[in-house]
Amino acid sequence: MFQFLNPVWLWAMASVAVPIAIHLWNKRQPKTVQVGSIRWLQPSESRKLSSLRLTQPWLLLLRCLLLLLLALVLAQPQFKRQVPAVPEKHAYLHPALFQANALPLVAATVDSLAQKGWQIHTLQPGFPALPLNQENSIQKFQSDSLVADTTNAWAMLRVLNRSLPSHAHAWIFTSDLLRHHRGKYPQLRPNFKWVPVPVPQTNVWLQEAYYTSKGQLRLQFGRSDAQEVTFLERTVAKPAPGQTLSVPDLPAVKFSAHAEADSLTLQGGARNTIPLAKEPLRVLVRYAKSRQADVKYLRAALQTALEYRGVAFELTVSGEPQPLPTVAPNWVFWFTDEPLAPFLARFPKNRLKTLQDAPASARVQKSESWLQIPGLAAHVPLHQRTQAPENPTAQVLWQDGYGHPMLTQQLDSLQTHYRFYSRFHPTWSALPDNGQFPELLLRLLFPENTAWQTFYDTRTLPQELEQPRAFSGSFSENSPKTEEVLDLKPWLVGLLALLLAVERWLAGRGSKPKQATI
Repeated sequence: MFQFLNPVWLWAMASVAVPIAIHLWNKRQPKTVQVGSIRWLQPSESRKLSSLRLTQPWLLLLRCLLLLLLALVLAQPQFKRQVPAVPEKHAYLHPALFQANALPLVAATVDSLAQKGWQIHTLQPGFPALPLNQENSIQKFQSDSLVADTTNAWAMLRVLNRSLPSHAHAWIFTSDLLRHHRGKYPQLRPNFKWVPVPVPQTNVWLQEAYYTSKGQLRLQFGRSDAQEVTFLERTVAKPAPGQTLSVPDLPAVKFSAHAEADSLTLQGGARNTIPLAKEPLRVLVRYAKSRQADVKYLRAALQTALEYRGVAFELTVSGEPQPLPTVAPNWVFWFTDEPLAPFLARFPKNRLKTLQDAPASARVQKSESWLQIPGLAAHVPLHQRTQAPENPTAQVLWQDGYGHPMLTQQLDSLQTHYRFYSRFHPTWSALPDNGQFPELLLRLLFPENTAWQTFYDTRTLPQELEQPRAFSGSFSENSPKTEEVLDLKPWLVGLLALLLAVERWLAGRGSKPKQATI
């Protein structure tokens, strides 16, 4: 069917009346005939309407057609027709399925799809296509690398829902591992099939390591299977450079010495490498004379937390005007109005963490609220606080009962800065008298490394969520109708140019003067 994008220009077709009127009222100039006398001429009636006749009909027709075509071009006509859509057929493989222990499970199915004309893609951003044919099998793309992939399959499924046409068919092959399916399960179209491939495996990785206060080395291992994740701790003697540590019921660990920080590499399982600090953990508490009571509570909680962990540490409590240490600390608790920046400038290449509380110059606000701290079941009463400025780059860790920030974290190059908008004193909050205060400090000093959830976790999806479907070799495909649009404007412009050339040729031919004959 025809349609016009700018139908208002169709009114311009009425302009054909202009050349018609010009042709009808165009009178030729009368010729003057010189005679000797008019007495021999017979009188005749004047016929004024004798000139209202078409003198050049083909030229008039061409000019009318030119105006009609110009109006059509401006109206932008299009021709639409319904045509059956050819269904697109795609198959997507999660990158984790290219490992040697997973690809053989889906190779026959994927090759069968490729031979039936399906496009095979990797389930990654951009969905790169794989050139599969009779000569190239999916086995050609098998990878023996142990690098863990972090692609979120459900996020990619949501992208496919939005990007593929409505008539497209898709099979999506993923592993059944929980870490490859983060977030909410997406609602898939009826012509999409999600196939979770069971890849049974058990993984072991090295979670963390540190030297104890007794000079030993404490190792923490993570172990995951299809149902659960557990962590195991082992304590061994301090190794020599290059030594391989044998741990009962766990893979061996190789110790490597370096100039700045040592490293440990797991010889089996995930084969991951983690750093090992050579020096003990150094904690500095700097305080003003008016903050001695606050430091008493903080020092006791820090001492309890560090001794419980068993890590080698050095706790330095420095009050004004004592000189500051010259060795770079790992943690700085700054309970004074002294500027902190000059002290940090001494160690521009060190990874320092600082915590500052409410300064003496800040306006104190009375509060009848509480501290909301993740992992703490009971609310901690809050009596006084200071106002937290707007800072969109800071991450809020603790809040008060009204949702206002109480403890924030901000990264600055190599340094991490914490701001507590209250104080560790009973007149400010009940936190110093809370039995979980040392545990909360322990979380700040040693934040949990959650990288294992993305790289090493082998827990599988719940059985009620998995709905594996085997490839049967045949698909029920519908043939939805779609529209094919043909833009007629280029054709009309070409015809307009041709008619204009013909009109100019006819107009030039008619204007040539006729030669008189004798």
